[in-house]
Amino acid sequence: MSSDSVSQDLTRQEEYAFTAFSAITLYNSIELIILCLATFKRYQGVYFWSLLITSCSLIVNTLGFILLFFVNVTPYVSVTIVLIGWYCMITGHSIVLWSRLHLVLHQPRTLRAILYLIIFDAIVLQIPTTVLLYGAVTPAVEDRFATGYNIIERIQLVVFCVQESLLSGIYIWETAKLLYLRPQRAHRIILIQLLAINVVILGLDVVVVVFQYAGLFSLQVVFKPVAYSIKLRLEYAILGRLVVFATGAQGSTSSGRSLTEPGPSWPAMVGVNDEYWRRGGGSSTSTSCRCGNS
Repeated sequence: MSSDSVSQDLTRQEEYAFTAFSAITLYNSIELIILCLATFKRYQGVYFWSLLITSCSLIVNTLGFILLFFVNVTPYVSVTIVLIGWYCMITGHSIVLWSRLHLVLHQPRTLRAILYLIIFDAIVLQIPTTVLLYGAVTPAVEDRFATGYNIIERIQLVVFCVQESLLSGIYIWETAKLLYLRPQRAHRIILIQLLAINVVILGLDVVVVVFQYAGLFSLQVVFKPVAYSIKLRLEYAILGRLVVFATGAQGSTSSGRSLTEPGPSWPAMVGVNDEYWRRGGGSSTSTSCRCGNS
């Protein structure tokens, strides 16, 4: 985003698109916040807080761009709000993806390495982006920073897209290995749904990247929160059934319950799952016991 990009006037068509995408983001964000607060039994754990913070960040990021494009305020205020929302939205969503890996991946070293990768990317990409963005909206030095920002913006967009694709890919791979051991039709359906959802997520990332490289800055920045709100909504769509599958599969041998029987309710299940993450993974036996007692 160069200074010209920041101060550009929107066409009538862009204003319509901006308004529509902003409304969708705000609606989805409010729904996600309510769903998060109403679904979890206990407000604790990395998964809960990353979901909640990421959902709230969509509102912050959208409001920042509304101020930037439609309200006559200093760009430093709007850019600060945009950046706060952007930090939490991008890194927060990666933490959501990382925390759910604990359900299917029980290798502490691998999980720790993935977390370090998320932190490394956040530091290496978000700090330079912040510095260059503030420079790009400062009239005295904007020419020096604008070119650098345009470069780092494209780089960070692609890198974060690859990072999320990597996290989703590991999730699919580990889930597929679990489901391969239990070839019942219901489990194959879960895998197909998981693959379909991640294809949709990848498609959303591609659209954001295309907007950026096509020079449609105003559409890219306002569509990105829409894409992340849809990603979070899809998170609820598949994770519930997968947690039931994983906890039910682990407890089936001790409880005698069939894997195809209905699992615990979503609120009860999430409470169990959140405790599982809060305890750093726990053991399979303890998790399944909590599941049965929920």
